[in-house]
Amino acid sequence: MVNLLQTALLALVVSNSAIALPNPISYPVPKPDPIHGTSKYQRRGLTLEGRATRLTYANEAVAGIIALHQWYGDNGLWDNHWWNSANVITMLADFQAFSPDQVSGYTADVFPKTLANAPSWGAFTGFINDYYDDELWWCLAWIQVFDVTKEQKYLDMASSIFEDAKKAWGQPACGGLYWKKGDPAVNAIENELYLTAASKLANRKPSSPSGGYYFNEAIKAYEWFFKSGMINSEFLINDGLTADCKNNGATTWSYNQGVILGGLTELTWSTGDAKYTTLAVNIATAAITKLTNADGILTDACGTCGGDGGQFKGVLARNVQFMYNRANGLSDATKAQFKAFLQLNADTVWEKDQQGNFLGPVWSGPYIQADVNSQSSALDLLVAAAGVS
Repeated sequence: MVNLLQTALLALVVSNSAIALPNPISYPVPKPDPIHGTSKYQRRGLTLEGRATRLTYANEAVAGIIALHQWYGDNGLWDNHWWNSANVITMLADFQAFSPDQVSGYTADVFPKTLANAPSWGAFTGFINDYYDDELWWCLAWIQVFDVTKEQKYLDMASSIFEDAKKAWGQPACGGLYWKKGDPAVNAIENELYLTAASKLANRKPSSPSGGYYFNEAIKAYEWFFKSGMINSEFLINDGLTADCKNNGATTWSYNQGVILGGLTELTWSTGDAKYTTLAVNIATAAITKLTNADGILTDACGTCGGDGGQFKGVLARNVQFMYNRANGLSDATKAQFKAFLQLNADTVWEKDQQGNFLGPVWSGPYIQADVNSQSSALDLLVAAAGVS
């Protein structure tokens, strides 16, 4: 298997053809030099505009997924990271949506294994635990897996996860959904996830279990979120609400700008009402212009973003790509801005934040040691760049 991996990675350099993930991936994996050589102009397949091609981004994603696999355990999780593993599953499904030949042989094992084995890690039942955001990350993951496999068991799991959050929505004094069971805090992330999960389920199960069952939840969640004040005057979303139900003014994390984009896009898709996409464009544009450094590279306030923070940026990239490909009525200028943002960041990650196909948490570089979170987050970016190229 090591020889197969060496052959695959060498082929990327020689032919720049599409490379499929080997399955199974066995270790130790060879530690090649960066897979596109050394010369700046020979390193990657470039377009006339100076950006990498779709195939190049996809092949870089394959190399990064091979590196990521070293953390994949028999329990179906990556390094025992719970909600982060849900994001890995989502990234793999996103990749499969437009490049099935490169990844479906691998995911044919990973998706069912994680579905069957992951809950045993925390003695959970059906991905239900004490955190509503954790649950809803898994809900979104299995929706995306359903989209690319059409296997009903994944949509059934997503629906069952959603029910646990649905039972609690509206209980806080401020409305919305708690972040953690038994904790009074109301944050942006779990409420964005709820809105997005409801919107996606509504478009996949419009009349089940009854007409408008999920759609009504999506509209209710949108109206509450829009009125909550968490979207500030710059169209950035702060981290949550104070005890007296005001915007807490806390950090505008990149993932809080990302999750809601998917839900708003789905709402315009189902209703035909452009107001949802208009809000999504305003939020995405604010993030692209205000959460980037002077070179246009996405950053978060946590600096090197160890731990969970390493996951955040990829969520925004993923959902900008989703808007680019799914949202109705985007102007040519908006699509060009989204595409340039994703390609610039992906090119910079591979040039400055990559070592031996491992991807660190600081996209502008220099490379800092990767972990599951930073690796999968940057892979979200590479997959997103491929998806718009």
